[in-house]
Amino acid sequence: MPVTSVRSFKYRRIREKCLVKNFLLLLIAFTSLTAGTAFAEMVSFQNEYTYQAGEFDSKDSARIIGMENVKKLLFGEIEAYLESKALIKNLQLTKNQAAALILVIVKTDVIEQKWDKNTFYVKAWVSVNPDEIVKSIAVLNKNKGYIREMEDVRRKAEALLRKIEKLKERQDTGSADAKTAPIISGYNEAVKALSAIDWFENGCVLVNSGNPQKAIEAFTKAIKLNPKYEKFYVFRGNAYGEVGNNQYAVRDITKAIKLNPKYVKAYVSRGNAHVRSGSYQQAVKDYSMAVKLNPKHEEAYCYRGVAYGALGKEQQALEDFNRSIKLNPEYEKAYFYRGLAYAESENYHKALDNLNKAVDLNPGDSEAYFNRGRVNGLLGDTYKAVEDIRKAAKLGDKAAQDFLKMQKIEW
Repeated sequence: MPVTSVRSFKYRRIREKCLVKNFLLLLIAFTSLTAGTAFAEMVSFQNEYTYQAGEFDSKDSARIIGMENVKKLLFGEIEAYLESKALIKNLQLTKNQAAALILVIVKTDVIEQKWDKNTFYVKAWVSVNPDEIVKSIAVLNKNKGYIREMEDVRRKAEALLRKIEKLKERQDTGSADAKTAPIISGYNEAVKALSAIDWFENGCVLVNSGNPQKAIEAFTKAIKLNPKYEKFYVFRGNAYGEVGNNQYAVRDITKAIKLNPKYVKAYVSRGNAHVRSGSYQQAVKDYSMAVKLNPKHEEAYCYRGVAYGALGKEQQALEDFNRSIKLNPEYEKAYFYRGLAYAESENYHKALDNLNKAVDLNPGDSEAYFNRGRVNGLLGDTYKAVEDIRKAAKLGDKAAQDFLKMQKIEW
């Protein structure tokens, strides 16, 4: 097999292709991570909640509040189950972090709901594979920035529930101000904002299931309900990028930056969109702004290194990958891209070391296997080259599959 005949890694092309996996789409890594593995049996959880409606409530508002509460019960049960089995013990997550991540991984199904103008009753359930959940959480846990994003959204939801409850109590006491326009308006706005978060989390679940187009629709509904929450625009922008619409991605993320000029993640995501469209100088500017706002942001350094590499500035690229790894020694993408940089400069032993580390940190990364296979071939180890490319093909890597078909090698 002429693996060693492939002398050029076409570093820029490979990095541009890989970069579509932005911080939101880390969720998709779950799919490849678990492909072809035997898992434990499915576990189901079911719960119900009855919401006592207040004077301001309609069927819609009662449903939104009821659903938020039943979701809290369900996902609390999942988190407790995983903890009781010591399945997430080594991930060093707080209860809030685990619950926030589970919410954007697992789909909730409603079994029954009833509204009698006084109460809203909802019964819901989720069915999960514990091994899949744990592996997905493990992937997400490598991106601390993403966890902070999800925690922030959950804190907002909790704050909205408390506000709704307070305003509802004022209704029940019959106080003089309970029926004033500002109180009613504040109640309705809080319910709308809570509904927006529900649509946002639905969008994240859709991304996780590999359906970014449907996710865009969910994020759009979230934005219509709460057009001032910058995170919604960034997540929709990332989903637009996943379906190849970088113009809309940049538009959405720019809107987020206007709402919050200090939103670091927005600059990183817009930089990613610029890289995908070939606007490398613009990408460097965005990543540099992210680094200026947060000098400890490993993702910004890593992807600025990608942009520098695409501009032919290999030394600056390596320096950024090194900074990223120093900040987070467990950040597999930085090792992956540094491995590609070393391969591009024909330093194959260093390339192999870095790609080994990338595979160790994320055994579901098909591109890391494929490129490690190419490096092994260039180092003369044909057996390891074939094994790595086969592994990449089994994980769904199209380039690996095409290569093996061309060589008439089964996988």
